[in-house]
Amino acid sequence: MLLEILKTIWILLPAYTPNNFAVVFGGGFPIDFGKKFVDGRRIFGDGKTFRGFFSGLIGGIFVAHLQLFVEKFAGFTIFSSLQYFQFLQLAFLLSFGSLLGDLTGSFIKRRIGLMRGEKAPILDQLDFLVFALLIASFSEAFWKVFSFENVLIAFLITPILHVLTNRIAYLLKLKDVPW
Repeated sequence: MLLEILKTIWILLPAYTPNNFAVVFGGGFPIDFGKKFVDGRRIFGDGKTFRGFFSGLIGGIFVAHLQLFVEKFAGFTIFSSLQYFQFLQLAFLLSFGSLLGDLTGSFIKRRIGLMRGEKAPILDQLDFLVFALLIASFSEAFWKVFSFENVLIAFLITPILHVLTNRIAYLLKLKDVPW
């Protein structure tokens, strides 16, 4: 079971890391252009920026390439079992889906009246995962790498990992709130 948990974390790194890159390298012009939705609230808020989104996307794909490099030298094959185009497509879709899920979570939080940094249990921990898996599932490579067991494990461990990584980012002063 431990090996399946570690495999799940490994194959989800391109989905787990983009939002971290967005926090570290983000800032700048907001994706919603500062505009408000029909309810009078910001669409996403100042925390979702173009620089953050694109640095997150590049960061997730970069992490996937590091994984590919490690696999080639460590002698195990998960991503390296794919043709390069399939690998790149899967890395892109996992990273893009993660960021899109986070944007969707922000949109929902603004609609229910929560401001940037306010807690939204479950939504905060799973929005990015749901979208990453959903979008990546349209790729043939997804079905070569993920099993039903990996998806189930992902939904069980991601909330715990999310809380831990956010607390670490808060302690390192990379985030304003510990959730």
